[in-house]
Formats: sequence, C-alpha cells, structure tokens
Amino acid sequence: MKKTVLALMLVLLTGITVSAALAQPPQPEVSALSPIRIESASVLPPGEMALDVGLAFELGRELRNLEYDNLRLAPLGMRYGVMDSLEIGGFIAFSANDRDDIGAPDDSGLEGLSFFGKLELNKFAALKLGLNVAGDDDVFPYPSDGFDMFVDLALRRLMGKGLLYGEFGYTVQGGDLDNNSYFSYGFGYVFPVSEKVGLSAELSGDEAHFGTSVNTLDLLLGANFVVTKGLRLAPYTVIGLFDAGPDFAFGGAMELRF
Repeated sequence: MKKTVLALMLVLLTGITVSAALAQPPQPEVSALSPIRIESASVLPPGEMALDVGLAFELGRELRNLEYDNLRLAPLGMRYGVMDSLEIGGFIAFSANDRDDIGAPDDSGLEGLSFFGKLELNKFAALKLGLNVAGDDDVFPYPSDGFDMFVDLALRRLMGKGLLYGEFGYTVQGGDLDNNSYFSYGFGYVFPVSEKVGLSAELSGDEAHFGTSVNTLDLLLGANFVVTKGLRLAPYTVIGLFDAGPDFAFGGAMELRF
C-alpha cells in the first residue's frame, strides 16, 4: 500500500514539474542575423522587453564646410512587445559636439526624447511611427525644435545563408525647423559566420537638412556577437562617403532582451 501511494505521489510530482516547465514562457533570444544601425523589420513577441544602447564617436563631420567631431549616444531606450506583430517603445538621443573650425557646432544636449510604435506588416516588412520632443536646435547633426514626426518602413529577406535588409524613412520637423523635412535610407547584409557571430555591411544616409546642409552616405562594417541567449553586442566602424558625414567613426550597439 505504501509503495502504491509513494508511486502515485511520484507520478503526481513529475506531472506537476513537467506542467510547470511547459508553462514557463520561452526565454528571450537575440540573433546574430540582425541589423546594426538600420531599423529592423522584426518586432518583439508579446510580453518581451528589450534594452537598446548605441554609442558612436565620429571624426570630421562637416556643416557648411566647417568641421567638428561628435560623440553620440543613440538610441538609449526600451521596447516592449504589446501583442502579436506590435511593439511600442521610447528612447533618447544625446550628442556632444566638439568643433575643429571656428564657427562649427560646439554644443551638447538632447537630440530629443522619442516615442514610437512598430507594426510588423508581414514576415518581410514592418512600419514604425513615432514622435520626437524636447530636442535642442543647437545640437548637430540632428537638431530638433518642437515636435518632430517620423515614419520608417523596414524591410528584410533571407538571401543565401544571410539576411538582406533595408529601410526608407521620412522625418517632418516642427518649431523653428518647420518645412525642414527629409528622407533617410539604407540597406545592408549580414552573413552568419556561426550561430553566434554575423558579419555586417551597411550603406545608410540622409537627405540634406538643417543638420547636414548636403546629403550624407556612410559605409558601416561591423559584426554581431551573441554573448548570451538574450544579449547581443555589435561593434562597428564607419567611413563617410560624402563630406557631410564623418570621415571616420567607430562605435557599438547593444541589445539586451528580458
């Protein structure tokens, strides 16, 4: 009798343990097949959160033929998966300008505080809509004043072993920078060296606006490293192909999911 009761208890305990394990939500997982600076066409699963951090040091930017260096913290923010195919989030962007030529930008401050929602349209595309506030119109290369609205169409497609991706965006600025709207654009490719390492190349730029005076186009070369299941680090270097962009830049991005 005792053996029968003990066996029943063991079966019950095993069933409870298995049920509890099956009830646990899947662990957040990052991917080595991810864009570095270009907007991603994927969204977070419901209930999942992510911390995003980007930092870059840019040398030799130009504004009206005057050179300055720029230290940029962007983005620094959070995202949250609200439901299937929809995430919301917010981030700040901060720039510190250091002039090389007299009259070049030499101020520091917030580019703004942004809030956004991103909807996954299908497995190939996502649409991001957002609002930027509390920016400083003396901070370059992305000055802001009043309310700015932005939209981004992010695209992706598996090609070979890697991922081809791109974005096309538009920003409408307000306040003193009214009628200063501009396009942004880019595409890239990431190739997996292993499950935890991906090598990336990206071309991205902006249409001329108050912060650049002429178009920009940058070449980024970098790599994604999946450090743990929920942590991705992506160091990179940048070469500016047009004068308004940096002559050279280096930086990194971090994605932490939980």
